[in-house]
Amino acid sequence: MNQPTKIPATATILIGGESKRFGSPKWQAIIDGIKLIDRTWDLCEIFENRFVVGKEKPDSISYPFIKDELDLKAPINGIYTALKYSKTDWVFLLSCDLPLMTNEIIQSIWTAGNHDADALVPMVNEYFQPTCAFYHKRTLNQIPRRIEDGDLSLHGLLNSINTETVIMDEIEKEFTNMNTRGDYEKILLERK
Repeated sequence: MNQPTKIPATATILIGGESKRFGSPKWQAIIDGIKLIDRTWDLCEIFENRFVVGKEKPDSISYPFIKDELDLKAPINGIYTALKYSKTDWVFLLSCDLPLMTNEIIQSIWTAGNHDADALVPMVNEYFQPTCAFYHKRTLNQIPRRIEDGDLSLHGLLNSINTETVIMDEIEKEFTNMNTRGDYEKILLERK
């Protein structure tokens, strides 16, 4: 049986958030007996390359790790770091707090998107999903400008570049973001 072709991009798993609302590092949360960091790592096996980005490398993570390049507390730091260190033109940014994401969804974003764009971003009910999206290296030059303007949001970045959206309203649940313990408990209950 032939191995499917890997997506020619570098997967970057973000673990950099402080997890204040969650109470502990979200990447350590366990769903279906697997730590979210391990589940997310395995989910990204469809890419040519993959690494983890965060503020500091936790001792318990053995995956290739790159420390955030900038001294900022914002996801734009993760995408800047990913784009700077990626050896591929495309980077797939995935936050580890999207526990219901699937390989099929990631593949469909890549397949449906226009590769002449600067970013391929799923949109669910008119909201960008910027931490589950593809970014081209061309985007790297735009980030310092956003920071200089004081706009650290990924939404601001997406509005300032050539962003191709992929409408995914029908699978809203898979984009559930696990921000709080309540979110976590709800996900665990639904999976029983």
